[in-house]
Amino acid sequence: MRPNSSWINPRWVGLILSLSFSAAAIFADSVLPVYDALCAAPKLQMSLTGGADSVGVLEGTEDLNGGEWRPLLQLGAISGHHEWMDPENRAQARRFYRLNRSPRPPMLPLPNFRLNDHQGFSHELFREGDARAVVLVFTDAQSLESHWKQLKPLVETQTAAGVQFWMVDPMDDRSVMAAAATKAGVTIPVLQDSAQLVARSYGASASGEAVVLEAESLTTVYRGAIEDAVEVAVGAPVRQAYLADALTQFTAGARPAVEYARPQGQPWRSVDSGVASYRNEIAPLLQAKCVTCHRPGEIGSWAITNHATVRAKSATIRANVLEGLMPPWHADPAHGKFENDFSLTPQQQARLVAWLDAGAPREAGVDPLETVPPATGLWPMGKPDVTLKIAAQKIQALGQMPYAYVMVTNTLKTNAWLRAAAIRPGNRAVVHHALIFYIKPGSVFQMLLDFQAIQGGLNGYYAAYVPGMDQREYPAKTAKFLPAGGTFVFQMHYTPNGTATTDATEMGLYLSSTPPSMELKTGAASSTAIDIPAGARNHRMVAERSFDKAVDVHELSPHMHFRGDSMRFEAFLPDGSSQVLLNVPKYDFNWQALYRLAQPVRLPAGSRIKISGGFDNSRWNTFNPDAKSRVRFGEQTDDEMFIGYINYSEVP
Repeated sequence: MRPNSSWINPRWVGLILSLSFSAAAIFADSVLPVYDALCAAPKLQMSLTGGADSVGVLEGTEDLNGGEWRPLLQLGAISGHHEWMDPENRAQARRFYRLNRSPRPPMLPLPNFRLNDHQGFSHELFREGDARAVVLVFTDAQSLESHWKQLKPLVETQTAAGVQFWMVDPMDDRSVMAAAATKAGVTIPVLQDSAQLVARSYGASASGEAVVLEAESLTTVYRGAIEDAVEVAVGAPVRQAYLADALTQFTAGARPAVEYARPQGQPWRSVDSGVASYRNEIAPLLQAKCVTCHRPGEIGSWAITNHATVRAKSATIRANVLEGLMPPWHADPAHGKFENDFSLTPQQQARLVAWLDAGAPREAGVDPLETVPPATGLWPMGKPDVTLKIAAQKIQALGQMPYAYVMVTNTLKTNAWLRAAAIRPGNRAVVHHALIFYIKPGSVFQMLLDFQAIQGGLNGYYAAYVPGMDQREYPAKTAKFLPAGGTFVFQMHYTPNGTATTDATEMGLYLSSTPPSMELKTGAASSTAIDIPAGARNHRMVAERSFDKAVDVHELSPHMHFRGDSMRFEAFLPDGSSQVLLNVPKYDFNWQALYRLAQPVRLPAGSRIKISGGFDNSRWNTFNPDAKSRVRFGEQTDDEMFIGYINYSEVP
């Protein structure tokens, strides 16, 4: 069918309209060029019929002689007709169109992901199960304000209908992104996709592209432009509100008539460039970041021993990186630098995922991963100067066990300085954690008072083992003081695993040959006033610790239980200024790292450290023992704690 050239300005558009029919059925489809007299502009009128198992795809090209046909619009099966104006008409000398009818692509669920927003809070797609739909709008700092103006009316009208809105920025660093969001007055999360993994996984190629997900199935309802405005010869630009129409139809229980509209934004600048070399890039990366735990005999759930083992786990590795699970490092990179940071940079994440998506190719020759590093032995820091072991403890097969408090005498006869104290569980399968306290020698009454002052670790500890804590020497120029003649108290938390067994945990002491510049101490900010309502999604708490003397802060560690979701450490100085020392947007009870600052932070006398955090007691927290219960403070993992540990030294 050819248009009547008498009513179309040839500068605007050339039309070739053709129909492709499925071999399985004949559709009464038609496409007609029509003229809108009010706007003095051409538009297309498309009539489609048929079942929900097919779609109509409108394509366009500027060159019939080998030019690329690009999809412009995708329509579902609708009754009547659909009219559309091409927003790129006036920018083209001519454009040709064709309409293809094809089977509907399979509705595959899109992957889960977790990202931090412009305020440092974590958001995970799988935890949005109470929403009917999740809308992702991909943006950048330069375009964010205009996109928000388009999106804001939808947020105001559709949120009450169960629609969750997120903006996603794959281009900008946190400070630039946050400044743009603040300037624009954005009231929804703006997620930082610094490795562009979400944009890659969701096929978002340009700024201004929206993706609407049905929350229960995580399948796509609509993708494409938020809206466009078509310049016409007479009157104001014609607005085509694709996203608004799609949401209105979806919340009314119908599939959108327009399922795709080509976005007009600028394409992303990719952080990935080609497929990485396995031998020169991927294998060394895995050796540096993963093999420490993922090797025979270590705590990783599977061992990396060659290329084949990695390729077999490609889907798992990809999912873990996208969800921020592996490597298990949970500090927000926007706040602070840490000596023991073993996370992947955005570039490394992008290169690894691109390599996995390419099929995990490998060059011929020697496989670097077949060279497995030697085991670290019983004591990763070498043989201790002194080893202390608790008496064997009997662990029941099932149920919960109260904390065991086991006394061990300090065998050193003189005062000592320790450069490290390492805890080695006797039975890792049942030891969840061990906190060690020290009671100085004194009268029986005084030692009893000191024991009571332990308060289960609410105020600090002498040494510790928890899942994910790296056993290493104390920070440079520091050591812990150990008075002679006292008693160590081991607080042992056992988790029965179905088999009755025993444990005899040990502690290795590493002596310093010289006194340190500063004594290392462990304190804490904590609160026991925990009362989390059943089903609460983001129950917030705060606690703080003040310092009468000037201190250097060396290390920080959050401690919560299964409902713990996030924790932030912020220093407030006497002059009114403040500094975020550590932000953990997604706390993991199974991996409680001790975050060592790359450089100690000095706080003047009178400073205080405030911890603020959240608990997720909803059914969407996959670790939640019981979303229907009210939760209070307690030692067991189905109770809760709220402690922020601080390793510091007082400035002489």
